[in-house]
Amino acid sequence: MLEEELADTLRNMGYDTKLVAGSGSFHETQRSAPASPVIHLPSGETGERQSQFAILADYWRLLKSLVAYVRENVGPDDAVLATSSPFLSVFLIRVLRRHAPRAATIFHLHDYLPSNLRSLGPLHRLARPFVKWLTDSHLRRWGLVVSCAGNIAYHEKNCVVARFWPTIVKPEDREVDQTITAALYAGNLGIAHNVTALIATMEALHEQGWTIDFYGDGPAVRDLPDYVRRHSFVSGEEYIDVLYSHPVHLVCGVTRDGTGAFPSKTLNSLYIGAEVRPCGFQPEMLKELEYLRAVPDLAANREHAARVVDDYLRGDAS
Repeated sequence: MLEEELADTLRNMGYDTKLVAGSGSFHETQRSAPASPVIHLPSGETGERQSQFAILADYWRLLKSLVAYVRENVGPDDAVLATSSPFLSVFLIRVLRRHAPRAATIFHLHDYLPSNLRSLGPLHRLARPFVKWLTDSHLRRWGLVVSCAGNIAYHEKNCVVARFWPTIVKPEDREVDQTITAALYAGNLGIAHNVTALIATMEALHEQGWTIDFYGDGPAVRDLPDYVRRHSFVSGEEYIDVLYSHPVHLVCGVTRDGTGAFPSKTLNSLYIGAEVRPCGFQPEMLKELEYLRAVPDLAANREHAARVVDDYLRGDAS
């Protein structure tokens, strides 16, 4: 959704934007179609997320489809903006440099894999130095890297920080219901999250008589206490209602390294005025959270990100 909104903002600035995606879908959502046309590639993702091998296989299928699309459709006067979701997209720069060396290239860095590996298993941490070298060597080849959070640990000269923005529209004359003793966790709960810290916060709230609602999924959901009420992902107006009916929003950090990513859902919580309770945030993430709390209008981040891309493209064209 963030990329759709960025593409539409650039479209409003005069660019002929197209969204290129695979055939898979992580979660079905209810939202308006973007103004930018969407091209779905026959990438053949299975959507299986029960193992790391299944996820990597889907990432590889999507990368092959994207490479084929670039070879057939990207010309010297085009600009390509790729995202780090999935992380294999960073390797698109190889085919771009070979087949469209004059095309402008932009990489939207949602998360930084070398840092995230520290929060996984011993083999992941052992592979981290090589993965960092490989990732950084490819990131440096992109014309512009737009980092979506200040705590992400890529700081080369081609990188500019342009933070994420809220993905919701605030209803007029609606405030978060502060009379309800209900706390919310909404989103994925994965293998890198600091689930121990999250459960400790949930336990403290539960002992105080709070209700805990979990909306989402992920492999670590099975570790949550029985008193946590589990719900499926929601979107659209139902998602808005869930946000506003919980005065406390729980956001989970990672176990070892706070320089890999920042949870984008936090922007929605801050935007509507809910209390954000960080669970297991590393110092870098806490610093970024305090920065975001001080931003007067988080919705303006989207226009700023588009301006960063526009400034690069205008400079690149000249």
